Amino acid sequence: MNPGELNVALIQCDLSWENQEANYDHVRRLIHSTLEKRNEEKPDLILLPETFATGFTMRSERIAESDEGPTETFLREIAKETNAHICAGWIRKNPEGKPFNTVSVVAPNGNILLRYSKLHPFTFGGEDRHYSSGSEIISYDLNGFRITPFICYDIRFPEIFRRIAGETDIFTIHANWPIPRIHHWELILKTRAVENQAYVFGVNRIGIAGYNKSVHHNGHSLAVAPNGEFVDAGEELETILFYKAEKKAITEYREQFPVLPDRKDPAKIRIRLAEHSSQTEEIVP
Repeated sequence: MNPGELNVALIQCDLSWENQEANYDHVRRLIHSTLEKRNEEKPDLILLPETFATGFTMRSERIAESDEGPTETFLREIAKETNAHICAGWIRKNPEGKPFNTVSVVAPNGNILLRYSKLHPFTFGGEDRHYSSGSEIISYDLNGFRITPFICYDIRFPEIFRRIAGETDIFTIHANWPIPRIHHWELILKTRAVENQAYVFGVNRIGIAGYNKSVHHNGHSLAVAPNGEFVDAGEELETILFYKAEKKAITEYREQFPVLPDRKDPAKIRIRLAEHSSQTEEIVP
C-alpha cells in the first residue's frame, strides 16, 4: 500500500434472495477469479453492496445475525484471503428492537473496525417497519484517508455529508438501488462528491429481488472524484470496478478551489417569510 494512495474495488454483483451461503460462495468466486487475472496492484479496500448476504429483505427479524455471526465471519475470511479491508452490508440483530441495516468494515487481520447502521430507513419501501434507524456517523482511517460509509437512501440527505465535509476524504455508499430511480442515484452521487470535494464510491447490485421477483437492479456503480469526474461500472453487468484514489487529488483540488471554508452554519441563518401587502394596487398603463 503506497502512502496517500488507495486501490478500491467495487463489487457489482447479482445476489441470491435470502440465501447467505449462495452469496458467500458467489462473492468469493467473483473476487478471487477477478484478482487472479489482474496483474495490476491488488485492492486495498473492497466494497460490497447493501445487505449483500441476503438482498434487501423485509424479513429482518428472521434473518438478522448477531455480531461476529456467519456474515462477519465470511468477511473476515475474505479480508484475510485478499489482504484487503472489506466493507459490506448485512442485517444486524438489535437487542432493543427491530434489527439494523448495517455495514461492517473488516481489516486484513480480521479485526472489525466499525459497524455503521443506516441512519435513514427507506419509509417509502416500508423499511422503517422492519428496521431500526442508526444514530451515529462513524469514520475510519486507512492509508492517510478518512473514510465514512453510508447506506443507499442515506444519500438523499445531504446534511449528514455536510456534518463531516472537509474531514472525510472518501464516502462509500452501499446500495440496492432499483432501476426506476437509477438516474437519481447517478446524479446524487456526483453531487455529493462535488459539493463536499471528496471521493464518492457508490456500489450497487444487479439482478432481480423481492418475494415476487418484482424489483430490478441494473448496477451503475460509480467512482466519482472530488471534481466530479467519474467512472461507471455499467448496466446489467456483473463486474468489479477498480479505481485508485489519491490523497493529493483531494488536497490540491480543495486548495485550488476553496469552497468548503465559505460554508455557513445553517442553524445561524435566519429564515423568515417576506411581508406581503394585503391589497394589490391597480396598475394604470
